[in-house]
Order: sequence, then structure tokens, then C-alpha cells
Amino acid sequence: MTHTRNNLTALRWLAAGLVLYGHAFTFMGLPAPLFMGWMPLGPLGVYIFFSISGYLIAQSWDSDPNMLRFLARRALRIFPGLIVVTALSVFVLGPAFTTLPLREYFSHKYTWGYFTNIFLFMTYRLPGVFAANTYPDAVNGSLWSLTTEFAQYLVLMLMGLLRVPRAGALALAVLLLLLSKFWAMATPDMLVVYRTDLRQMVICGVYFWVGATFCRFRLQSLFTISNVFIAIIVWLSLSRWPTLFAVAGMVMMPFLTLAFGMATGSFLSRLTQWDYSYGIYIYAFPIQQALASIWPKAGGGGFWAVPERPG
Repeated sequence: MTHTRNNLTALRWLAAGLVLYGHAFTFMGLPAPLFMGWMPLGPLGVYIFFSISGYLIAQSWDSDPNMLRFLARRALRIFPGLIVVTALSVFVLGPAFTTLPLREYFSHKYTWGYFTNIFLFMTYRLPGVFAANTYPDAVNGSLWSLTTEFAQYLVLMLMGLLRVPRAGALALAVLLLLLSKFWAMATPDMLVVYRTDLRQMVICGVYFWVGATFCRFRLQSLFTISNVFIAIIVWLSLSRWPTLFAVAGMVMMPFLTLAFGMATGSFLSRLTQWDYSYGIYIYAFPIQQALASIWPKAGGGGFWAVPERPG
């Protein structure tokens, strides 16, 4: 799959772009746009990532069910970029934007505590950085999903080592869907473990495991144009019932994502070897926060405001 010219890389670019675009409204203090009145664009991009990841990571394990090689591949995908963006945040971004004297900044416990991100023990604050922003004190809020993502890898690996039948992926997807509907999306209170909200483990896990289910049951034959149109029509027909529409979306959205992503032969497949989506994802948030700090009135018109005519 990694050498197949399909639309997955283009779809990753789209997902990263949706996250970037959705965050822009938050940074400017504006209402976030919704996809079909269902969810903000930022989470939609994240769920596209998880849908693709569930399919491809399950495929990776099936093709080479070796724990050490599996972990090495996953680590090389996440940690080099994470280490670099963390170091740049502490040593470049922080000193450039902190309101504290540099000596105080570098002696502050939060400065060196920021390096816990390298271990997926996420922290989002650097002392004096972006404190006056509309979305204050958050240097790189996008990193939250990496802990959730890596946790799904570990669960999939454990299921593989225990030789759980392929139906286990489907059972876990159904269980997480039910938990998402009746607990994770219904309670306003976070349940934090290892600085991660377990509600997101459930919600994002649904998309990951639906994607993994498509792989484990070898359902690629369903990814046809006719089935895509049927899925869209069925999903849209449920829009009168928001709850049912949202629940159906947890299955339909991964299906549509994978059906489009695995299609071959389009001009979008030329992006296959240029997958910069992870870089876009982890760098967009701090760059956008920096721009918001430099240009705080952008959301109120700022550069784009059209001057009123006299009289």
C-alpha cells in the first residue's frame, strides 16, 4: 500500500488542511464552521486521519505480525517529527514570543517540562508564550491526538499477539461506538489518564477500528462508485434525525474516506510520494498561534477589512 499510487496521500493533505482551517476560526475567536451541521472541520480532519490509520495499521500488522518491527515502524512515523517540533518550540518559538526575560524563561519548570511531549505525556504550555492570545497559553494543541493514536497501535498489536479473531476488530468498533454515543459524547467531564482525555480515546477509536474492520474482513471490494453513491444517499437521508445521522457517520465517514482514498488512476495519486500531512498537522498550530499573536485583530477584519466609503 505504501508504494501504490492512490488518493490516500491527497486525502491526508485534505485532513491536515481541515484541521488547520478549522483552528483558524478558534484562534480568531470566531465560530467554527460545521460540516453538514454535524461537526467542526478540525475534528473531521482528525477522524479522517484515524479512519485511514486504522485500515493501514491493521494491514501493516497483517503483512508482518512482528512486535519489534511493528513498533519500530510506528515510532519512526511519529517520534522524529515530534522531537524536532518540540525542540523548535522550546528553543526558537518560546524565546521569540515569551513575555518573560529569557533567563527566567529558560529556568522555568514549564519550559523543560514541555519535553514530556516526546514521551506522549502531553503538555501545551510554555511560560509567557501566547498568554494574551484569544486561545491562550496553548503552544501546540494538535499534539493531543498523538497519544490517542499510539494507544490504538498498542491495542491492535496486543490483539494480534493474543491472536484475537478478526471479528474482535468489529466487536471493539461496535463497543466503542456505543460507548461514544452513551458516554463519551454525553458527558461534559473529562476523564484524564496520562494527560489524555479518555473520551477522545473512545471517539477517535471508533474511526480507527471501523477502518481496521474494513481491513480485517478484506472489504476492499465494497469500495466501488455505486456503493459510494448508495452510502451518501443513505447517510443524507438520515439527516432529519441528528442523533442517527451522527451515529451513522461513524461508519459512513470511514467507508467514504477509504473508498475515495484507495481509488487509483486520478491525478491526485501523483501526491503519493509527497506525504507532508504529518508535518502540516504538527506545525500548523504553533505557526497559527504565532500569527495570531503578531496580528491579534485579524479576526475582526484586520488586513482583510474593506474600508468604508466616506459619507
